Amino acid sequence: MSWLELLGAVAAVLAADQMSKQCVLAEPRFAQAAAPRRFVSIHCIVNRRGAVLPLSETWIVAGWILCAALALFALDQEPLADNPVAVIGIGLALGGVSGNVIDLLWRGGIVDFVAIGWWPVFNLADAAIVCGLALTILTLV
Repeated sequence: MSWLELLGAVAAVLAADQMSKQCVLAEPRFAQAAAPRRFVSIHCIVNRRGAVLPLSETWIVAGWILCAALALFALDQEPLADNPVAVIGIGLALGGVSGNVIDLLWRGGIVDFVAIGWWPVFNLADAAIVCGLALTILTLV
């Protein structure tokens, strides 16, 4: 396993996610009261209704530590250990989880802003989690 690939993927996702959320939050025209959505639009919502929100900060951090430990354990296993695509995939997922945990701890909710068609509004961290897990699963097939 290459630590450089893993840390690079985590850092890239975290930086892009947090900067995009900061830009969207700073622009009042993206607020929830904005005009109706087009097929693809920016529509900022701070999601405070998530399933993990009733948990204390201690439990949220403990859950993140568990995710990180499971990711490192998975990367130490034979099918994934020497595959750079799997390492990057797990790095993307871990970076996405980290971005959402930062939102929960600092903002009190997860900032979602990408609105595409009938899909629920999501953020770059959510997309990184899905894409990272898809990459990892594809390397196992």
